[in-house]
Amino acid sequence: MAKENPSEARQDNFPRNFCLIFTVIFFLLYWPRLLALPSNGIFSHMEDVWTDLLFQFRGPRLPTGDPRIIIAALDEDAGQKYGFPVPRLIQAQLLDKLKGLGVKTAAFDVMFFDPREGDGELAAATRRFGRVIHLFVMHDDIETGAVGVVNEPVPALKKAAQHLGYPNVQGVTDPDGHLRRALLFDKRFADPQDPSLMAPSLDAAIVASYQDRSLSEIQTVWANPVPRLLLLNVRRPVTWQRHELSDPQRDAHLLAQTTVDSPYRRLSVVDILEGRLTQAQKRALKGAIVIVGSTTLGYYDHYPNPFDPTSPGVDYHANIIDNVLHEDFLRVVLPIAILVVILFMIWLPFFFRRFSAALNSVAVVAVLLSWGAFVYWNFCRGVRTDFVAPVAALLLSSMVLTARRALTEGAEKRFIKQTFGQFVSPEVVEKLVADPSLLKLGGDKREMTVFFLDIANFTSISEKMPPEALIQFLNKYLTALSRVIQDRKGTVDKYIGDCIMAFWNAPLDDPDHRLNACLAAVECQALMSELNRHLQEGAASGPAIRIGLNAGAMTVGLTGSEKKLAYTVIGDEVNLGARLEGANKFFGSRIMASESVFEGAKHAVEGRLLGRVLVIGKAIPIRVFELLGKKGEMGPAWEKALSLYHEGLTQHEQRRYADAVRLFEEVLRIFPEDGPSRFYLKAARAYSDAPPAESWDGVIRLAAK
Repeated sequence: MAKENPSEARQDNFPRNFCLIFTVIFFLLYWPRLLALPSNGIFSHMEDVWTDLLFQFRGPRLPTGDPRIIIAALDEDAGQKYGFPVPRLIQAQLLDKLKGLGVKTAAFDVMFFDPREGDGELAAATRRFGRVIHLFVMHDDIETGAVGVVNEPVPALKKAAQHLGYPNVQGVTDPDGHLRRALLFDKRFADPQDPSLMAPSLDAAIVASYQDRSLSEIQTVWANPVPRLLLLNVRRPVTWQRHELSDPQRDAHLLAQTTVDSPYRRLSVVDILEGRLTQAQKRALKGAIVIVGSTTLGYYDHYPNPFDPTSPGVDYHANIIDNVLHEDFLRVVLPIAILVVILFMIWLPFFFRRFSAALNSVAVVAVLLSWGAFVYWNFCRGVRTDFVAPVAALLLSSMVLTARRALTEGAEKRFIKQTFGQFVSPEVVEKLVADPSLLKLGGDKREMTVFFLDIANFTSISEKMPPEALIQFLNKYLTALSRVIQDRKGTVDKYIGDCIMAFWNAPLDDPDHRLNACLAAVECQALMSELNRHLQEGAASGPAIRIGLNAGAMTVGLTGSEKKLAYTVIGDEVNLGARLEGANKFFGSRIMASESVFEGAKHAVEGRLLGRVLVIGKAIPIRVFELLGKKGEMGPAWEKALSLYHEGLTQHEQRRYADAVRLFEEVLRIFPEDGPSRFYLKAARAYSDAPPAESWDGVIRLAAK
C-alpha cells in the first residue's frame, strides 16, 4: 500500500470541490425564498420558530399593545349569563353601550351568517353606531369546485355595516397552527362593483374606519400593486386588572378571573353591559377601537403566539391593527442578501483550514456568536434576519471539512512519523506532527548545509571482521554519530554503507544551520575517541572518520517511487559537500568545510585555512578550512601550533619555501601526526628543489573524488 504524501494532501481538491457543491445545494434549497414561492424552502419553518424565540428573548424590551385597541371579551361570565352563542339582542345592547362610552370604531370577530332572533335589533344598533365592521368569509368550494364563494352576514347587517372584512387567516396559517403573517387584502376576491378594490380583511376595514379613510386608500398603502404578506411584530403581554375592588369581602364574587395577561386591555362584555367598569376603563374606551370576540376556551379558534399557546384569534386581529397603525410590521432582509451570507458561511471554514483545529473551532464559534448578535440587534430594530440557514451552512461546512481534516491530518501525521522518525530527533518529529504546516514538501529550494561523514579505511576494516561483528560495529558507530547530528537539529538523509549523509535547515527552519552543522562535526570527532576506547575484543582498532561540509542553495523534498519515498536534498552544492569529504585524504585533515560554512561558525569553532582547491566537476576554486574544535577548548599547544601553521602557510603562498619548511617542521614537533602540516611540508620541500612556474595560481587541483 502506497504511503500518503502530505504534499499531495495539501493539493487535494476536496475542500474546494466540497464548498462548490455545497454552494449549489444551498442555492437550490434557498431558491424558493428568492422567488417567494409558497413553500419558501426547507428553512422557512425553522426561521419562524427562531423568530418566536427572539420575541421571548426580547420580551421585556418589546412594545406593549396600543391602548386605543380594546377587546370586548365574550368570556366565561358572558357564557354563563347569556349562553353561547351570545344572543344577537345582547350584541345589539353591547353596541349601544359602547357608543355611549365614546368608542369610535367597533368590530365583530363573530359570524352572523344565519338568520336568528335579534337580527333586526343588531342591525338597528349597527346603524345607530355608524362605524361597525362585520365579518364575511371567502373560500373555494372543494365539493363543487366553485371559486370565490362568499358567505356574508344576514342582509340587514350587511346593509347596516360601514365595511365588511374577511377574517385574514386564510392562506396565512402556518403548519404548526401559528399565525405569524397577515394579508390585509386578497386579490382573489374583488368587489363586483369596483374590480380595482380587492377584498379587505377585517383589520384593513377597521383601520379604514378608525382613520376615516377609504378602503382604496388603505389598499394603496398596503397592497399596491399586489398584496404583501406582512410579518407580524407581536406585542408583549401585560397583566390587566379586571376590577377595582374597594371592598374585597363585599365583592368576593368578582375575585374570580380578576386579572388577565394580554397585550391589549380586555373587558368582559358582562362588565360593560352591567356598568361595572372602572373609571380608567371608561377613559380608555373613549375614542378607542373595540373588537368583540370570544376568549372562552372551546368557543374560539386559538392561534398560538410566542407568548401564549392558546391565544384567541381576536388578539391576532388586534395585533395586526396595532402594526398597521404604527406601520411597524417586521421588515425582512432581502433573501438575495441572505443567500450571499449563506455562501460566505459555506466558504469560511475553507479559509479557516490554515488555523489549528482549536483556533478553527474558536473562529467558527466567534462567527456564530457574531452572527447571532447581529440577528438579535437587527431584530430589536424591527428587522428579521434569517439565522438558521446561514448557521446551518456554516456548521455543516465546518463539520465536513473538520472531519476531512481529521482524517487527512491523521494520515499526514502517520506519514511524518514514518518518514522522519528515523532521521531527525524526536523533538523535531513532535513539532512536525503538532504543526504539519511547518513542512514544506514537494521541492523547496533554500539555503542549507550538507554534511558527509565517512569511516576511513572501512574496506580494510571490514576484511578483518566476521560479518556479524562488522554489522554490530557499524551499527554502534552510526547510531552514536547519528544521535549527535540529530541533537544538533540535523536531519539524517541516508546511510550509504559506512557513510552518513545529513543536512540542516529542513524540514524545520534553522537560521544557525552552518553553526549547528560545524558543532555536530566537531562533536562527532570527539565522540570517536570515546567510542574507540570501548571497542570489543577482535574489533577494528581505532577507526577514524572524515567529514565534509558545504552550504549553499539546495533543493529539498520527497523523491522516489509511489511505494518508497525519501526526504532528501539534491544540487551542485550537495555534490561539492561530498567532494570535500573525500578531499580530506589529500590534506590528511579530518573535517573539511567550505568557506561558506566556516564563515557562519568561526565565532564558535576553531579552524584553519587549508588552501584553495578545485574539485572534479567544478570550474571555480574555493577556499576550504579544517575545523579543529570549539573555541576556547583547544589548549595552549594548539594555540602555538596554529600560529606557526598560519605563518608557514603565508610563507608558502609567498614562495618562501625554506621558511615554510622550518615552520611546518616546528608544528610537527608539537603534533607529529598533523596531516595538513605534513602535506604542506612535503610540498614546500618539493618546491624548494623545483619551484613551480610563475603562472601557478596556488590552487590545489584534486585529481580524485
